Amino acid sequence: MLDYVANYYPRSHPGYPPGHDGKLSDFGKYNYPLFIAWLEQKIMDSAKMKILDNRLLLFSTLPTFHFNLVGLPRLLYQYGHYKSLKQHELEFLSRVWERHDSYNAFTAEGTENHIAMSKPSGYLYAQMALQKYPGKFPEAAERLDSMKQWILYWSKQIFYTGTGEFNSAIYQTYSVLGWLNLYDFAADADVKLAAKAVLDYYAAEIALHIQQCMPGGSDMRGQGMVRSLQGSYAYLAWLWYGDSPAPLTAATLDQGRSTNEIIQSVHAATSTYRPPNAAVALARKEIQLPVMYYNSKPAYLLNQPSLIRQTLYLDSFYSLGAGYFPYGGWGSGNNQILSWKFISRVSAGEGKSAQYASGIGLVAPLDKQHLGGNKRSPFDQIVHHKNVLVHITKMPQNAEKIAGSVQKIYNEWRQRWAIDFGRRFPGESYKLENNPVKFQAMDLTHNRSFFTCVNSPDIQWWFQQGVLFVALEQTLLAVRPIGSSGMGAIQYSTDSSMLISEVNAPVGELCGFVMEVANRSKYLNLREFEKDILKHTHISYPQFLKKDYLIYKSLMGDQLNIQYQERGTFTEPMFDFGYGVTMPTHIPTAPPFIMPQWPKGKGHGKIASWKVNGERLNLKKKWAVYQGEYLTIKDGEMWLGTGDQRYHIDYTGMLPVFTNRK
Repeated sequence: MLDYVANYYPRSHPGYPPGHDGKLSDFGKYNYPLFIAWLEQKIMDSAKMKILDNRLLLFSTLPTFHFNLVGLPRLLYQYGHYKSLKQHELEFLSRVWERHDSYNAFTAEGTENHIAMSKPSGYLYAQMALQKYPGKFPEAAERLDSMKQWILYWSKQIFYTGTGEFNSAIYQTYSVLGWLNLYDFAADADVKLAAKAVLDYYAAEIALHIQQCMPGGSDMRGQGMVRSLQGSYAYLAWLWYGDSPAPLTAATLDQGRSTNEIIQSVHAATSTYRPPNAAVALARKEIQLPVMYYNSKPAYLLNQPSLIRQTLYLDSFYSLGAGYFPYGGWGSGNNQILSWKFISRVSAGEGKSAQYASGIGLVAPLDKQHLGGNKRSPFDQIVHHKNVLVHITKMPQNAEKIAGSVQKIYNEWRQRWAIDFGRRFPGESYKLENNPVKFQAMDLTHNRSFFTCVNSPDIQWWFQQGVLFVALEQTLLAVRPIGSSGMGAIQYSTDSSMLISEVNAPVGELCGFVMEVANRSKYLNLREFEKDILKHTHISYPQFLKKDYLIYKSLMGDQLNIQYQERGTFTEPMFDFGYGVTMPTHIPTAPPFIMPQWPKGKGHGKIASWKVNGERLNLKKKWAVYQGEYLTIKDGEMWLGTGDQRYHIDYTGMLPVFTNRK
């Protein structure tokens, strides 16, 4: 990792990384990891050192930002003896102290990864200021204490509720970086213990979901992450756990994509933190499979536990996972959520990737930009059990009227948010001019769902009796349409990289599909699988039952009775989008942050109800953060692994206690 970043990155910008002119707000995001790699590898040639010196001098005069905040502590603490860092250390600290807007290091607001980059860093800046320059920073002791309060609060809370920005293929790594810095550089033993607990939490979560360097399960904002080794999450998982489907060297680590997301893992590469052995075994799936998980996640500010429920099924050859969201899907805060994801493993080989499938609702245009399964429909509902995934959509007749009423609420919400945010952070024109509370316009004229799969020459697909069959390297898929139109013609993106099948129905009727997975090794040939599906699986719509009710019988013999819930209500994600708070605080909570009153009734249902073999899945009771063999997190404790690798964290007291239990 360090060799790649120091000697090969960035291929597209020989001699310097992006943001070299200092105008980019994420200047430190692109520069600091490169500096860390150079210094760690002791690459001290004059050309590189001149680049480093010039940029450190430049940035010592620029304001901080969350990516910059999290990158600088490792440089100052681990490589502070370097002359340009030592020379400008006081200037860097001054830049931190001078920032009072919502991106400051002590009362930062934003989504979870922003805060996780800012506040742990704020603790380390305050620690350095207090130790080295107490006369110049009289507030250092107070800020150090307030950041410790937040660290102990947040680190403990996630063992009861989980994190709000869960398992994000885009943001997970950024949520880890600040805690790595704390683990390595905090002088307070309590803070170091808290940082280790958080890192173990993330290590276990990543280990559960990762499949050959691709994150599985429902994804908070995983748009476009459809191949192995794509995005920062995948590279962090590779660094910790390996399991790459392609052999990698420093020269081939980026797989030809020249992504800057690789470089963020230099923090983990130079950190002393390593995941528990039990997490390594889980990540590499060196466990007894299959296993089913029932998990939950809270609201963004952790005040509502079990707000979101998730299921995840792990098999020796694949993973299939889904999330059940009360979020409306109308706004910028949640319409990029990936509701379900399928990952199929492959044998190792040059340039290979795990294989991917997912689904999208009515709002995603069929273009290359949106083929990762993003853009949720406000009318999507998902059901998942083991090897079966049901994706159903119903555009109501009055969809435009519903959208109009929700848009009015958004307009008022934008105004209320702007007023209260302006009181907390006066003069922050950037956010007020680019109000983050955004209603998303969408196509409300078509009732349709899409099945999407990454296409390649070695994938086979065909139709038989209206069912789409897809043959992957180690698994087989049968996609059976729901709706009067059946499966539409296969469509491709402009570069033929995606296999897309569309299901339509008239507005006001149910449409979608049932996807069933089987291990390819169980069948002598593809024809045998086709016959098995057509003979032993069945979907029916009982006329004597309520509308939008269907029954599916799977190859495993499970019967799913599914009811689309047309009536209901919804909420939207809560982070700094809330209002009602006029003063910044180091521990934001909800309440006092409040949200609009959302409408109820027909057309606002969000979560289907279903039975498996006659037993209803209880979506109203509180679920554990993670519940399944090899990983359980609930009520302040974590159990990871089994047998000799049984790892336990007890965070029911003031501080976490770590033990290995057989």
